[in-house]
Formats: sequence, structure tokens, C-alpha cells
Amino acid sequence: MDQTGEDELIRLLRGQDALVQEVYSILEEEEKKDTVLRAVIRSSFSPSVNQLYGAAPERVFTLGAIRNVCIKYRLRFLPSGRFKGPVPAEALYAVKRVEAKHGAPLAGFMILAPSSQFRLCDCNADPMLFVPMGGDRYYLVHRWGHDMHALRAVMGWPVRGIVHMAATVLLLAATMAAIVPSAWLSPELPAEWWSINRLALFTCLSLFLGAAASFGWLAFFGQFSKEAWNSSTFN
Repeated sequence: MDQTGEDELIRLLRGQDALVQEVYSILEEEEKKDTVLRAVIRSSFSPSVNQLYGAAPERVFTLGAIRNVCIKYRLRFLPSGRFKGPVPAEALYAVKRVEAKHGAPLAGFMILAPSSQFRLCDCNADPMLFVPMGGDRYYLVHRWGHDMHALRAVMGWPVRGIVHMAATVLLLAATMAAIVPSAWLSPELPAEWWSINRLALFTCLSLFLGAAASFGWLAFFGQFSKEAWNSSTFN
């Protein structure tokens, strides 16, 4: 290879090296922006109205709708500063995309997630990232995880309120009383399924399960979903 060819190859390699360095610089700058944005989300404790003109209607939810979802799936809706779970890169990208679309930074982040994923205060675990829009309306920026499934709704039904818990206790007592063999309730053979003994068993089971549920709930939980959905305390 002659000298001219060598010089051209060196210039080409130097140009590629400069391009690689530029790419690295862009990636480092984006990483710094992500770090700052993640810090903003994690330090958000107070509400702030965001003017999002032309926001997609399917991503705007009222506070009442959010409250109903929290009660149904036993979730909490709290400032993102109390969130202790990871904030994925996809959520940061979604925030930057919304900011670029509306030409203004977002603030006052709120997260809907299980209570286990928040840093809760002691008064004695599908995160959803929202920003307030004013008028009790919230814009859904990003959702990650799988916390709103049918099983969670079923498991959370008894603790929506005191009426739900009482109904669960009575239903469980009735089921247990119904499956007990008639021979266990009466010495007479053949024993009929329906008898005063089965009614007495249902009453005893209702009292026992009601007392156990009341003690366990007050001792270890203390808040029904209707009161806990936006509470920053354990109980």
C-alpha cells in the first residue's frame, strides 16, 4: 500500500473513532438525563397541575375512577416520592415523550401500586405513573407490572369495606356448615340434611369466624380499601 493509501485509511479510521466517541457522548448525556428524571420522580411529594392540551382521552382518568380501581384491586395512589420500587427505562422514555409532545416538563408525579411498593409511615408490592391535570383529572404516563389481574380483585373483595368482610364471613360459615355430613350433627339415622343442629353450627361458625376476622384485621391491617387507597400510613 502506497503512502497515499495509508493516509486515507488513517483518516478513515480516525473519522470512525470520532463517530464512536460522539455516540458514546450522546449515550452518556441521555444517561445523565435519565438519572435526573428518575430523581425528579422519586422526589415528587406535592401535587402540581400539568397543562396537557390535546392529551389522549383514553389516558385521562378522574380521581373517582382511580379510587374505584384502588378499592377493587387493593392498591394505593400516592406521590411517586413514596414509591420504593424500580422506575424502568420505559417509564422514563414515556415521560420524555410526553414532555416533548407538550413542550414542558412534567411535575407532581403520582403512582398507583400495591402498598408493599411504597415507603409508608407507621401511624402509631402494577405500578402506574400519573401526573395531575387539574380538576381531579390525572394523565396516565406509563404502566408497568401486572398488579391488576382477576385473582387480585377476588382476593381484595373481602377487605373493600366492613360490609364486604361481613358477607365473606357469613358465606364462609354457610359453606362450612353445608358441607359437614349430617351424621356428624345428629345421632339419628338416617339423618336429614336440614336440621336445627346445622343452623346452630352455622351460628357458631359465624361468631367464631367473625371474632377471628375482627381480631386479625384490627391487629395486623386495620384499614379497609375504601380508607387505605390514598393513605400514606400502614394502619
